[in-house]
Amino acid sequence: MSDTPTLTEVNDNFNTSPLGPRVSRSVLTADAAVLLPLLDQQPSLLIYTRSSPHFAALRQVNNTAIATQPLALVRPRSEDEVIAIIRFCSSHKVPLAVRTGGHDQWGRSLVADGVVLDMRSFDTIDIPAHRMSARIGGGVLGGQLQKYLDARNLCTPTGFCGTAGYVGWAAGGGYGVLQGAYGMGADQILGARLVTADGRVVDTDVDHELLWAVRGAGTGNFGVVVEVRVKVYPRPRVLGGFLAFPLAELGQVFAGLEEMCQTDFPDAFSGDFLIVRMPHVGPVLMTMFSWAAKNDAEFKAGEEYLKKFSKLGTVIVNTVSETTPSGFTAALDATNSTPQPYHYLSRNVTSISPELAAILAAHPPPLDFCTIVIHNAHGAAIKPNPEACFANRVPHIVLGIGGGLKPGMSPSDPDMQTVVQWAERLGAAITGAGLAHDMGYMNFTPPEECDTDKFYGVKTAEALRALKKKYDGGNVFAQAYPSLA
Repeated sequence: MSDTPTLTEVNDNFNTSPLGPRVSRSVLTADAAVLLPLLDQQPSLLIYTRSSPHFAALRQVNNTAIATQPLALVRPRSEDEVIAIIRFCSSHKVPLAVRTGGHDQWGRSLVADGVVLDMRSFDTIDIPAHRMSARIGGGVLGGQLQKYLDARNLCTPTGFCGTAGYVGWAAGGGYGVLQGAYGMGADQILGARLVTADGRVVDTDVDHELLWAVRGAGTGNFGVVVEVRVKVYPRPRVLGGFLAFPLAELGQVFAGLEEMCQTDFPDAFSGDFLIVRMPHVGPVLMTMFSWAAKNDAEFKAGEEYLKKFSKLGTVIVNTVSETTPSGFTAALDATNSTPQPYHYLSRNVTSISPELAAILAAHPPPLDFCTIVIHNAHGAAIKPNPEACFANRVPHIVLGIGGGLKPGMSPSDPDMQTVVQWAERLGAAITGAGLAHDMGYMNFTPPEECDTDKFYGVKTAEALRALKKKYDGGNVFAQAYPSLA
């Protein structure tokens, strides 16, 4: 017996953009006549061209500085429609991109003058009676999944932003506040169902090497993921919230934390930070404090750890209290889910060293919507997993540097140049100090800086390229990453 929700139930309190009537045949003829044969094949297919009143809302991505204009957005509601779209674009040489949440910072979920395959209608979730796994549609957002599981006293790791697509997050690696306790998003994947470049449906149950590849490089390279099966766990008691220190104490707090981590860095603790500007306060070091307790004794240990952590500096904000994984995700969404124009880059470093602290302190966010995100990979996240191609399994820090403007501002505003220069100077300072190492994170890295051989290792990269040739030799999914063509 399974527990299958309706679309309305799954989408409760989530805005995945309004669906309206598809464009008429006459409008399609005027806007994108090349797609008329596709409509003839699939008369019920939802197609939106630039003349559609819903086009702008459906095209919207998280980074509003992305100006890419597709020829059309196509919203399949069945596997047969996905097959038809892929076969059509492949045979007619129409550029194709795949999107769910639209959180790729460089707009790789859009393609100029091509077709965007919008998976957001694939939003079903099914939990078997044993309650140890979930079958998830390829268009489910992380926050939708966490909310649905939360109501059933279950959880699984998701990302830092609830409006990001779950599949792209997990299949690309998947950092999150629960990674120390449960592992990376890629480690949760039990299986997947994909539609390949030639329109075949392939399940990873019949190709274990494909499953290995999906766990870390599965963001569209081998096919469109229409379903993913993942581990779920009993919902932990979460001690979570924000704990802020003055940025002037950054060196002191980092030094204290580094000393703590040498002897006491529990898997239950997230260890993630933000550097942001608080209204009426200025730049602060904000801890995204999350402690996932699997029993009451672990929860009490978390309360003691919070007391110890609070002594690292002068606490000016403390919102930490008991919550749930879904509740904590919702709190994070208040900081990162609203679309805005921004310039993004990242650096991977080994530790929160005094040298790194000095560089970060010397480059505070210049405007209110600029952020530095500090993800601390440890615990289960760095446990070697030969069944996954995701390679970075040593302790490390992922720095996400986001130079953003206020939501609603234009990317042509003069302040955009200010935030771009700030982000680039900070990234250059970290690299110039010799702190950045070669193994970066594809989901956070500009395409021109992505080096598949370095990020995955030469042997793994060669195996991934062989699979790419097997499943997409013509590079139909050219927008996918890592680049394997």
